[in-house]
Amino acid sequence: MAMVKDNILGLELVKVPMFRPFLFFAIGVFAAYYSRLDIFQFWFFLFIVLFVLQLCAFRKRKSNWGRVLYTVTFYGMWTVLGIGLTVRTMPPYQSSHFSKVKGDHFLIVVDDEPQVKGKTLRFPALVKAVILEDDKVHTVGKMMVTIGLDSVSSLVVKYGDLLHVPNRSREVQVPFNPNVFNYKHYLQGKDIWYQCFLAEERVMRVDVGKGNPFLAKALLLREEMMSKFSRYIDNPQAFQLAVALIFGYRSEMDEQMVNAFTNTGTVHILSVSGLHVALVFGMLMLLLKWMDYLPSGPHVRSVLIVGMVWGYVILTGMSPPILRAGIMITFFIVSLAVNRRQVTLNTLFASALFTLLFMPKSLFDIGFQLSYLAVLGILLLHPLLKKLYLPMNRWAKLFVEYTYISIAAQLFTLPVILYYFGQFPTYFIPANLFIALPSTGIMYLGVFLALCPFGSINVYIGALLQALLRFSVHGLQYLEALPKAVLKGIVWNDIQVVLALILLILVVLAWNFKNKKMLFIGMAVLVLFSVMTNVHYIERLKYSGYRIYNVRSDLAIAQIKRGNVILHGTFDSLMHRDSRFAILPDLERFSVAKGIEYRKLPSEGRQNYTLAIGGKKLLILETTLLDTLNGVDIVIWRKNNRNTIQDIEDRLQSSPFILIDGSNSDNAIAVIKADKTILEEQMYILKNNFAYVWDEE
Repeated sequence: MAMVKDNILGLELVKVPMFRPFLFFAIGVFAAYYSRLDIFQFWFFLFIVLFVLQLCAFRKRKSNWGRVLYTVTFYGMWTVLGIGLTVRTMPPYQSSHFSKVKGDHFLIVVDDEPQVKGKTLRFPALVKAVILEDDKVHTVGKMMVTIGLDSVSSLVVKYGDLLHVPNRSREVQVPFNPNVFNYKHYLQGKDIWYQCFLAEERVMRVDVGKGNPFLAKALLLREEMMSKFSRYIDNPQAFQLAVALIFGYRSEMDEQMVNAFTNTGTVHILSVSGLHVALVFGMLMLLLKWMDYLPSGPHVRSVLIVGMVWGYVILTGMSPPILRAGIMITFFIVSLAVNRRQVTLNTLFASALFTLLFMPKSLFDIGFQLSYLAVLGILLLHPLLKKLYLPMNRWAKLFVEYTYISIAAQLFTLPVILYYFGQFPTYFIPANLFIALPSTGIMYLGVFLALCPFGSINVYIGALLQALLRFSVHGLQYLEALPKAVLKGIVWNDIQVVLALILLILVVLAWNFKNKKMLFIGMAVLVLFSVMTNVHYIERLKYSGYRIYNVRSDLAIAQIKRGNVILHGTFDSLMHRDSRFAILPDLERFSVAKGIEYRKLPSEGRQNYTLAIGGKKLLILETTLLDTLNGVDIVIWRKNNRNTIQDIEDRLQSSPFILIDGSNSDNAIAVIKADKTILEEQMYILKNNFAYVWDEE
């Protein structure tokens, strides 16, 4: 690569030495996570063997076999290290994991700031001990705790509290409906494999201050600053947005506001990330510039800035995007202090590797993936776009450069966004251009309000900040309301994501090096990607099938026929909260939400009725069946009705398929399962199970 004249980006592997260690470490993490290679002792032994072989190869590095062995063992060590660090926190490896000890109660420590959502309080917890009848066993492991709050709740739980709770833990379950958010996968990326649901009265605080003291002080400081913001910003929406933008606290944000950011492609503004850290860094550099004129001033300033930047990183919750920014800025400051030129691309991979060494499962965190892909896109594509056109006028130049940055970041994050969220914000460029200046102003005004001790000044700062916040929300809501603002129902699989990212890299390399070979390979990848995408699209257009969704005590039955969708449900509308999260992500693959016909089913009281769907007759059974019916194919057993299997078969004069949904209690289901008059093949228990799906023949 070094011999190529056309190298706009200055790409050379020798300048990015951290790329290959990161790549092989990531391969190890992937292998361990998806293959469950959880024999930690074996991988530790293999790491030692590779290390010894590397030492031997280093002594013989002048010979050909020595160089080859050194290279193989070096990258093999990174792969094995990735595997080992990933599996060491998995429950199968941890002999003292709390799930392996049988006891009635736990001692847990609140491991993050609790989040209040409606009438629930949720937080991750470290299980420190399992309490037995006459003893307690010290344990390791994390679980997600959800506490149901009373309408007059007095329970206050803070980070670091030691709580005594009953053992109600259970393994996090896989999604029960097709194409919905995989909460199990999300929690496993945070080393959480179990969850626990508790009533408020079953929780007892034993002690406080058992968490990390630095994080505890940071969260306390954030709480005090948020309290200060609430005194000077009286509009609820403006306050929610302010604390989300400045402190990364999104617990209290209403869904409508979040949708305005999500549907315009500006949701990254709500997550404290590199932009926020960069603004804080720029402000600190400006405020402390006078220290350059003091003896040893530049070095003292560097130490102060690094300390303050990491203070802000801790204050805002240390999410992967902000960790990435904090590490990169630290490397940048160190390079300035030692007068060494920094290669930004190498710094990016170094920060990614550094993060994964401490939190390897962050590789599967959506924030981590989007953050690093966005920066990678900006570093690779932005300089190439600038070569196309850049106006001479200063303001026009800033406008065009920011547009290029938005395009570069969006292109590299688009495959992941489509994979996880299945939607594309059409107006992401005007939305990002619109929000750029207000978000910067909000950050600076917010920092000023947080630090200013003068109440008389804070009144005016708060009023100005509130006006700017409301202006930003109204502007994004206007863009969100435009026609075709969001394209939904996009379905990409893993292979499509990988092909799209490979295509982007090939385009960058072909453009940078003016390399025809890369261009032809890219065209071949594009053809393969296009064929695969079109085949999947045609399959969805031609699909006909039926679903009985798992929506707990409610009922939802979908009929899909070549792009036409009818949903029968007990919800008050198609846009009911449970419908939007458990059903629409699947149905929007076949039709836009406005094109789905919703037919309301009876939800009050108990009644029996029939539905004809897809050539099958369904009986919804909620009370005693007194009538004789013919031709019933499926009986949906609901609400703990008092019928018996024999009664139903006598009334229907047949042996229909029995589907038992979540409106039945566990005891009622156990009684039905124990009935010997029905075969196991004739029954499906929908409760705590996957949706019942069948394709039209």
